[in-house]
Amino acid sequence: MSQSMTLPRPKLGDHLYRHTLVGLVEEALVVSISGPEKQPDMWTAVVMTRCGVEFVSSDREFRSKHDWVPSSWMYDEERKCWVIPAVNTQAAKDASGWNLPAPNTGEKYMSWRARVFREVPMLKKSDNMNDILSDAWKSLDRIEMTPASA
Repeated sequence: MSQSMTLPRPKLGDHLYRHTLVGLVEEALVVSISGPEKQPDMWTAVVMTRCGVEFVSSDREFRSKHDWVPSSWMYDEERKCWVIPAVNTQAAKDASGWNLPAPNTGEKYMSWRARVFREVPMLKKSDNMNDILSDAWKSLDRIEMTPASA
């Protein structure tokens, strides 16, 4: 059962991102879209990056982490595929949707938080990032305390 991974038609001003070959995250802004609006699956967009202009279109599948995708999508390293966030607001608030690193032994919340932002930079764009981090920290803390108290 193969599912096609094509981008939805973007809107002007949408943010896209991709991972570079050297492990950094590159961001872009949609500045132009062409194609008939009656056919949302046929379009071409111009994106402005820090290094210049690039083109994105609907006739291409997006599977690699080096392809331009909407800023809300996350790349799952274990499954080697893009994860499209759920439309359900409850699922969007669930911290398990983010692949957050576990705290190191003795690591404080603020240093763990800074490390999370370095390793998962797209979390900064989430509207409820503080809630996600807080819930994740509390659940991780509970997991660590359970074996020690037993």
